Amino acid sequence: MNMYKLSHPHWHRTFNTIVTALIFIVAGSMLLGRNLDLIPAYVFHIVVSWQMLLIVLGLSSLIKRNLAAGFIFLVVGTFFLIPVITGVEGEWFRTYWPVIFIIIGIVLLFKRWNFKRHRGCKWGECDEHAASKELFSEDGFVKADVSFGAARYIVLDPVFRGADIDVSFGSVTLDLRKASLDESQTYIDIDCSFGGIELFIPAHWNVQVKADSTLSGCEDKRHISQVVDYEHKLIIKGDLTFSGIEIKN
Repeated sequence: MNMYKLSHPHWHRTFNTIVTALIFIVAGSMLLGRNLDLIPAYVFHIVVSWQMLLIVLGLSSLIKRNLAAGFIFLVVGTFFLIPVITGVEGEWFRTYWPVIFIIIGIVLLFKRWNFKRHRGCKWGECDEHAASKELFSEDGFVKADVSFGAARYIVLDPVFRGADIDVSFGSVTLDLRKASLDESQTYIDIDCSFGGIELFIPAHWNVQVKADSTLSGCEDKRHISQVVDYEHKLIIKGDLTFSGIEIKN
């Protein structure tokens, strides 16, 4: 049996609230300082900018150990902030913008390698998931790692015991309609950056979403049954960055 260990503590939600509050406080203070002529215009345009917002989101993701999304936000924000700080001409953009793609590629390779190392796979192993379109669970537990691709997982085991889904620039479909829940709490742990996840879940299952989201969303489109199983709970947790989850039946 696969035992699931809770890996994202509740302080994530508190941390998100603190970061959001600080963004509003800093933005309000900068606006007030500009109106009172206490802050130079160039400082205001640096601090209150979409580039700085990406940097803050990147640092926040890194602190929460969402490394891939954190580095991507940090690199993109810093890259576009450099011309604002230095005043370089547009030629700088036309010359160096491919660096963004190089760094994103390196981050995704590192993420892929770290995923394999964490699960004891050698390079070249565990790659059947990337090439297959339809896969099945092992003892009721699903492990998915998808980058720039798509995969569909079907749980045919009588009992669903949880899932670990890692998606970057891709999509995953997880079909649980042929399974049931045995434990009082079963977890789906998601780390999704610039991707989409589609979950097919029976209408009578009690589903709770506790995932941290950055410019992301989750929508339950099921036709909820009048009889809901409150003795068993499916909890969706993890991190979503520029991603979406759809729950269907």
